[in-house]
Amino acid sequence: MGTQFVYVLVSSEQDYYLEELWVSLYSLRQYHPSERVIVLTDDPTSERISQQPSLASLITETKVIPVPENYPTKDRSREIKTSIRNLIDGNFLFIDTDTVITGPLDDVDNLPVQNIAMVPELHGSFKNHLTYDYVRTDVKRIFDVDASDSPYWFNSGCMLVKDNQLTRGFFRKWNENWKHSAFNKGNSTDQRALLCTDKQHGYIIECLPDVYNCQVAMSIEYLYDAKIVHFWHMRSNFTPHLDYSPFCNKDIYRKIRQDKAIINETAQTILRCKSSFRTPSMLVGSDEIDFLFSPFYTVLGRSYRESKAMRWCLNRFIYLVNLYYRIKRKIKKNKS
Repeated sequence: MGTQFVYVLVSSEQDYYLEELWVSLYSLRQYHPSERVIVLTDDPTSERISQQPSLASLITETKVIPVPENYPTKDRSREIKTSIRNLIDGNFLFIDTDTVITGPLDDVDNLPVQNIAMVPELHGSFKNHLTYDYVRTDVKRIFDVDASDSPYWFNSGCMLVKDNQLTRGFFRKWNENWKHSAFNKGNSTDQRALLCTDKQHGYIIECLPDVYNCQVAMSIEYLYDAKIVHFWHMRSNFTPHLDYSPFCNKDIYRKIRQDKAIINETAQTILRCKSSFRTPSMLVGSDEIDFLFSPFYTVLGRSYRESKAMRWCLNRFIYLVNLYYRIKRKIKKNKS
């Protein structure tokens, strides 16, 4: 392959990002045992990697990037991520750590991508995104940029990036926009800055085939053919535990930390990633998803989980509401 694989890792004992990387690399090496893999990291994380020989053996090059020590972990990671294009040479496929590779990725060399390609957030258009109005307003507030005409809002969990002056300039501007958002406007997420940067460049990001970033937490449409399954960790109030998969509730990463290796059942779970979902788990439609993302459900869900007394009151309230509608229907039926 002419395209190298790139990861960014900034991690400590307080998180499981190192173990996430381990899983993703282990799955990648099942299909690409000898391709070039670069991990961009900071100095403390580089030391943690070196203490795990089984993990280090999966990496071609660990490249330490100087980042401000006073940055929080996430900001150090995003400082590197938004600068990748200007830190290494050559075409690359960036992959987030919370992923499992489920098929060969050789085809990326043959994709007709001119500059940068990513999969749209939630696999759809920006205007159909669940948080379109909120994100559009936020981008306007942070950058004074109207991105409402953007065809897509892209997910940065997988990025195919060519090496040319345009892409290098794009990443310089992305990093600049991210810093403004993080340190001047209090929003350290990288994808709002990405949307703004794409707008400023005339929407140059191309669509990567969806199978390269199957965002399974919100859509299983591409799961069957997925080459990369992205278990991006939703931290919303209505799904704090995410127990439908060991890749989401961190069980598998805890096991790897305990074993200091990927062995036995852990290895089999990774290799059978697409069938790792637990019972019970169920699909919900767009109406239910809209409700789950509403402020009403956010408050309702938190109250239901955190207080037994509130749970009893809510259950009683719902019972009375259902009783009201049953009586109402019965009266209507008798009148007819």
